Amino acid sequence: MRDSLITLAGALLSLFLLVSLLSPGSVQRQFSRPTTEDDGKHGLKAAYRWLAENNVNVFSMRKPFSRIDQENLPVSGNLMVLSLPLVREALDSEWQALNEWISRGNSVLVLAGIYHLPQWREANEWFRESEIITAIEAITAEQYTLRHHQIEKSDTEFDLIDLQKSIQAFKPSTVSLSPAAEHALFSEITELHSWHTPGLYQDEDQTGAVASAYWSIDSESSRLALRLLFAKTQKQTAMWLLPVGQGWVYLSAFPDLVSNSVLDNIDNARWLANLLALTVADEGYVIFDDYHFGLSDLYDPEAFFSDKRLHNTLWFVGAFWLIYALGRSPRLAPLQQHKRNLVATDFIEATAGFVSRRVKARALAHYLAARLLEELSQRTQLEGDALWHWLHDHPAVSAHDISRLQRATGYVGGSTKLIQLTRSIDRIHKVIV
Repeated sequence: MRDSLITLAGALLSLFLLVSLLSPGSVQRQFSRPTTEDDGKHGLKAAYRWLAENNVNVFSMRKPFSRIDQENLPVSGNLMVLSLPLVREALDSEWQALNEWISRGNSVLVLAGIYHLPQWREANEWFRESEIITAIEAITAEQYTLRHHQIEKSDTEFDLIDLQKSIQAFKPSTVSLSPAAEHALFSEITELHSWHTPGLYQDEDQTGAVASAYWSIDSESSRLALRLLFAKTQKQTAMWLLPVGQGWVYLSAFPDLVSNSVLDNIDNARWLANLLALTVADEGYVIFDDYHFGLSDLYDPEAFFSDKRLHNTLWFVGAFWLIYALGRSPRLAPLQQHKRNLVATDFIEATAGFVSRRVKARALAHYLAARLLEELSQRTQLEGDALWHWLHDHPAVSAHDISRLQRATGYVGGSTKLIQLTRSIDRIHKVIV
């Protein structure tokens, strides 16, 4: 009866653990991501559907950049929409493949979170900036490098008002972007709208006035970057045009130029149409990078563990095991103890166990060492110091083993461990006796 109760308790505990593992945990806050299936603030679903409804070739890229040549796409005349920083890190081989793809005559619209903290990336500012800088260098094969010009802040004391200003400065708000040059990209456009985080580039300088930190592009190529947009000041560039091989990189410092939240603005929609007219050929495609933001045609662990077929299989296995554990099985039958006749080895083991528990280790060590010396004395006809000198002169006996023997017999002061002594005796016995 007791065994059955223990088995039942174990089965119920296992069932509880199984249910706990399969049950969804605490509901995590879902942030909007720049994907073609996201209809939130930062999603690109509106742009994707709008282009598709207007007979523009669109493609959701759900594989790494290194596999773009495996897709049935034109060699050139395509535009990729890429947001930074990525949620899923890209390999160096992916960046190299993307650079080669651009150099063949394709374009990339990079929507980088430079002046805005995107919610989809849970990283601090330093890591976010570092990832964006590294990505731009990789895309352009280190021809262009982003530089951040910091504000020299004042050394005044920080009070409650400053804290309130800092909190307010890191609340997202809309910003207007103005064309910095006459370009076909801005035909019939007055200004664009996007989201920004003022605290990333606005602070008080040494004079106490509100100043703006800004970013610039350093070029290692003879082809310089062209400023296309600026924000509140001329120094604060909002977009650069970077030539890479036969293609182009449109680098935006604001990540929401074509997102769901701003595409209803007529100027933003017209700007996207102008961009397509400049970059996409008649048979070209607008490619959206969905792979690095959670949408994948490859193995997706989130989709795998949310599949109902997996849950049903685990439920079946758990129920079958519970029935098996509760059913009558030879595994739960009472154990039968077989009687065994005593033999001589049992007496030896019992005697050895008694001696090992009653005799002190020091006395046993002295006896073992003395027994070895007695055997050596019978073989060599030497005793006392002469026997010790003979052992020291023997080439196969180490000084450590002799020292343990001397400590065990009391020839010199000190103690030795019984296990080490038995190993030393065994080595000496093998080479001499």
